[in-house]
Amino acid sequence: MKFVLGGEDTEMNAIESLLKTFGHEVVYAQCRNKRVTRSRAYHADGPILVPGDVWVECRPNNFDVKKLASLGISVVDHHAEGDPGFNRPSSEYWEASSLGQICELLEVKPNKLLRFIAAADHCLLAAYHNQCPGVKREEFFDYRMTYFSVSKDDPAAFMKELHKKAQVCPTIDINGSKVYDITRLKRHSAFFSDMSCYYNMKIIQVQKQKAQKTKKYFVCNLSAEDIVYFMEEYSKGLGDVLNVYGDPKRQFAAVVVKYDGKD
Repeated sequence: MKFVLGGEDTEMNAIESLLKTFGHEVVYAQCRNKRVTRSRAYHADGPILVPGDVWVECRPNNFDVKKLASLGISVVDHHAEGDPGFNRPSSEYWEASSLGQICELLEVKPNKLLRFIAAADHCLLAAYHNQCPGVKREEFFDYRMTYFSVSKDDPAAFMKELHKKAQVCPTIDINGSKVYDITRLKRHSAFFSDMSCYYNMKIIQVQKQKAQKTKKYFVCNLSAEDIVYFMEEYSKGLGDVLNVYGDPKRQFAAVVVKYDGKD
């Protein structure tokens, strides 16, 4: 069986390692003759589609799960509607995660590290608050801080200071919820997800991409109800909307709008 893998991250690296350990062929989804990045993973132009292959967190441009299935190609994913793991709660994080789906195919039972990786990828907020079976908050915190120790000598202390800075950032109201706009702290963006999830902080950040003439509004840790409101109602006031995506049960969403680069 051949597996086509999307962009690189911690979970995908674990998936690749497992597949190679069990002797499966692994190739990367391509875009302009290079491995896709995570942002381009669903706009691949290679490899050639072959019945029996499994595409993991990637797909060719203009193909959805049903279209791939009609060609005899399976999908392992949890990011979009139609994916096997989409819209599943934190209590089912292992079954929902791409890593969990791969382990099921390989008949591999999860150990603690695999559970940590899957929970961090599928539902980071829940993992930090004892809502994922087999994942304890303090053990998970230690695992994540080890992950960040490559860039910081004392990542736990740094995250605590970042939280203090985030608390004095401007706030906006989304469906009655107080949301902190931490855009101005963008040079620390690698810590945003863990900081906000550990301290259960509702945040929004705005990313401007002048070359693509787009602006992305990303929110996380809001309630499922507020996420739906953000996607269906709040997004209408953000400008000329190009794309809206998210998962209420995973408590995140994003809106991409046109951007003229003037502000």
